[in-house]
Amino acid sequence: MDIDSSHAEDDSPTAGLGGAFHRFWVAHTSANLGDGVLLTLFPLMAAALTSDPLAVSMLTVAAYTPWLLFGLHAGALIDRIDKRQAMVVGNVLRCALLGVLAVVSWFGPVPVWGLCLFVFALAVCEVFHDGSARALLPALVARSLLITANSRLQGTRVVASDFLGGPLAGLLFSLSAGTALLFNAGAYLVGALFLLSVPAVARSPGGGRKDRGERAPESEHSSLTREALDGLRFVRNDRVQRGFAVAAAVSGFATGGVSAILVLYVTRTLGVAEALFGVYTMLSAVGALAASILCAPLGRWCGHGPLLIVAHVLGGGVLLAMGLLPNVVVGAVALGVFGFAATTISVSAVSILQAVTPEPILGRASMARMLLAQASVLLGVFAGGLLGGFGLHTPFVAGGALLLAAPVGFGRVFRAGAERAAV
Repeated sequence: MDIDSSHAEDDSPTAGLGGAFHRFWVAHTSANLGDGVLLTLFPLMAAALTSDPLAVSMLTVAAYTPWLLFGLHAGALIDRIDKRQAMVVGNVLRCALLGVLAVVSWFGPVPVWGLCLFVFALAVCEVFHDGSARALLPALVARSLLITANSRLQGTRVVASDFLGGPLAGLLFSLSAGTALLFNAGAYLVGALFLLSVPAVARSPGGGRKDRGERAPESEHSSLTREALDGLRFVRNDRVQRGFAVAAAVSGFATGGVSAILVLYVTRTLGVAEALFGVYTMLSAVGALAASILCAPLGRWCGHGPLLIVAHVLGGGVLLAMGLLPNVVVGAVALGVFGFAATTISVSAVSILQAVTPEPILGRASMARMLLAQASVLLGVFAGGLLGGFGLHTPFVAGGALLLAAPVGFGRVFRAGAERAAV
């Protein structure tokens, strides 16, 4: 029995996705479009000022640092406040920051260190927005529809961020940096306006979800730091939460190692022209989009526990293929399959964890797991750079081996999580 195949009585205020989810979906997609544009726009702005790779790479550091510094405390705060309002404030602040940056850019180029400051501030807003979104979704749709809802969110994220974001950023930047920044500000403002039309969801004081796992700790009248640490302890003490968190860290480490040298592997080892790199790697987005459509029916067919196992094997297998069989065609197919596997893992795992986590600690548990995953990606990037010195194929072989080994260590946890999610 699994999330999308459960015939148990829904414990959600809605029996279907409904209008509230669809407005949330539009808001989420608009913010994703803004994220996708910024992902390309800021490196373009930095590259126009300097050719120093270290200086440009500081943008990535600035984007990841807030997750490591504030992730746990953000989760504790998210569990205290109205999650919808937190998302609105996050979008409004991002709109304001980009508006200020647009005005400044019209008076002259913003130095790289200034761009890093803005990226850092925008990433702080993203931490609260994304953490609140994950914690809010289970209150908007029935538990049996979490897979469907997350699949739709992921599918439009791929289209908005991966397909449209990069090309749109290049087009807008060719007009002016200020124009591109104002477009982005508008995208976040649209997201905020649609969120305002989503009805407020009452916070459940007692948990709101029946679950056989670890109970949410009582943290009333405690400090924010103590509540944040409660989230870590909750994940550590619950077998399913802990297993999924470590599995995500393993996947993040493997993916980070590959992404660190992907551009060198594709252009030097496979011989793809630099101008075609973006088009070539977009094949992973095609696979991700396919997964967002097929994840729910596949889960109903075989169960999301077995589906997670198969997706890890599939992802690990194609990474090994890229490392051992360096070929343009093999690489193209492998990128598409890897995008499919990675998205299947993400949608299934997030939905299972949303279903089994008590409402009072959803934000803290989610951010604790995300903190571990983000840290693992950064470590993977560093390791991938080191392993790449022994050959650009090495990170693919190592990452593939890690993903192939994951079902051995976490297969039972995947099945247990999927079974518990259906309760």
